[in-house]
Amino acid sequence: MEPPDDAEKAVADPSPAAARPGSSTLRTVVTSVAAVWLVAALVLAAWFGAGWVRAMWFTDGPRADARDTALDAARQAAINLTSMNPSDVEGSITTMRSSMTGDMLTQLNENHDRIKDAAEKSKTKIDSKVLGAALSSLDSERDKASAIVVLKLTQTAPNVPVQSFRATWTLDMKKDGDTWKAEQANSLGQLVSLDTPGPAGAAQPPANGNAAPAPAPANPSEAPAPQPGS
Repeated sequence: MEPPDDAEKAVADPSPAAARPGSSTLRTVVTSVAAVWLVAALVLAAWFGAGWVRAMWFTDGPRADARDTALDAARQAAINLTSMNPSDVEGSITTMRSSMTGDMLTQLNENHDRIKDAAEKSKTKIDSKVLGAALSSLDSERDKASAIVVLKLTQTAPNVPVQSFRATWTLDMKKDGDTWKAEQANSLGQLVSLDTPGPAGAAQPPANGNAAPAPAPANPSEAPAPQPGS
């Protein structure tokens, strides 16, 4: 038998070199498709990632900061506006002033002497503590917010048992420079005695949010809360 010639060998036994062009093309196609999907995935990741960053730093982040700062300021303002130390009435009024802005601050300044005189005569100390607080509205673009604050007011006066009350206030806050301050404050409902069941005396009169806070009552047995809005 004669050995097959070279042409027959080429047909019967193709070399790897003959098969390589087809497989190379297939690999190129697969690699190209994978690259396209990879690029698409990276683009989507970058887009959604950038969206998250935009929300974090330019929308949600600043708004969350404004919310927290305004709420903290409302808590402190409620304490400052309802506290009185008869041993340092001027200092108490200065503390009130630090949490006020707008017409409310103007009213306090106009009635400074009357408030100081009444507080010194009453000799009643009022300590204020926040029991709870929440923002009811926030307009971070206009730098305004509203808050509801629940307080525990503890009254100490000469020859009178210590009395504690729960009071609820609404405060309209406005950013003054870098600081949130109260431009209006109103009492809600009645003072509730924490020593005996039921409301303490008559309901609090509606407060005028633009007026200066009144000092503690001269009669320690009466409801003790200074009126930031009255």
